[in-house]
Amino acid sequence: MRELAPTLPLLIPGVGAQGGDAHATVQAGLTAQGLIAVNSSRAILYASAGADFAQAARREAWATRERLNTARP
Repeated sequence: MRELAPTLPLLIPGVGAQGGDAHATVQAGLTAQGLIAVNSSRAILYASAGADFAQAARREAWATRERLNTARP
């Protein structure tokens, strides 16, 4: 995709519960000229069904963020 659209922002689903590779996603999509927005909704939405949902969802969101940030080139 980056060869076809080097500066177009890309929305990338599937990182999280669907098993997408955060490292490969960042390495392939993020460039100095082209940004990416990575979606990981299911892993966050279903982090817990209990009273601790807010805390569990926050932990999952931050863990996903850390995986993406550590993969930056």
